[in-house]
Amino acid sequence: MRKIAYITYVKYLWLLALLCLMACSAEDTPDDVVLHDPSAFFEPAADDMSEEAQMRREFQKRYGAYLLFNDTIQKRYIGTDVNGDTVYFVERLSLGYSIPQTAFATEAYSYDLYTNIEDKQAALEFLENHILTHVTGKLMPYSWLLCNLIHYNSGSLTSTPYAAAGQRAIVVSTGMLSRLQTEAQLQQYVARVLVAFLGQLAANNSKAFTEFFEISEGYYSVTFSASTDAAADNYSRSHGFLDRASTLWGNYSTPGQTEDLNAYATYLLNYDDEYIERVYADYPLVRQKWALFKRIITELGYVI
Repeated sequence: MRKIAYITYVKYLWLLALLCLMACSAEDTPDDVVLHDPSAFFEPAADDMSEEAQMRREFQKRYGAYLLFNDTIQKRYIGTDVNGDTVYFVERLSLGYSIPQTAFATEAYSYDLYTNIEDKQAALEFLENHILTHVTGKLMPYSWLLCNLIHYNSGSLTSTPYAAAGQRAIVVSTGMLSRLQTEAQLQQYVARVLVAFLGQLAANNSKAFTEFFEISEGYYSVTFSASTDAAADNYSRSHGFLDRASTLWGNYSTPGQTEDLNAYATYLLNYDDEYIERVYADYPLVRQKWALFKRIITELGYVI
């Protein structure tokens, strides 16, 4: 039995085009060679008339974004190598994909995928009813991947986030839906998905938050001493941070920029202006950053 060899393509659609151009020049391109539109790999095959394919086509027409239930975008036969082994070209969805990148980065995400149409329909219903109501066309990503569970593994850091966002796609985990029994549990789940999505959205558009970051400039990830937790809280809030400062080997530390964005995203989904005005009445920088965060997120296309 011959071995199967795989070429895993993670990030660059232009690499496929380059391979095609290297293989055949404009003067002698065979009639049977077709250069595909990269978006075609995000669409169901033309002859696929399955219920899932129809769902995906309808979604693209309605929202202008592609719907995925599998992170394998394409797998095609290339030929055989010098040993006679079969070689495939495989492209997988990458949240780390970035147009300016010139090198491959380690892909830290993997997914538990749905295998039956009922689960896929429930996941789509959840996305449309609870997530897309907060997303305008301006914010709509190139594609959405719906899956049972998201795994993040980077070195010693492992987690199962509710959502993950990149320049090319947003992934939403809906595997817990079947376990929810009350409306309160559903709303809590929605909030967790939105927090993960909104926090990463902010991080992916960090340049838009330049004015936001400037308010606390010089005080990010600062280790300091304080006599009490209350004194540490006062220090953090005085410099525009929402959350209590964390402890580190007996000292305190202010949040980093990503932690700061995640904190404001979490508060946005759980508290209103009245709460911020009341709790942070003595901390004008917090109130200033709160107003900025809401304005920037809205400008990016998020519906509060």
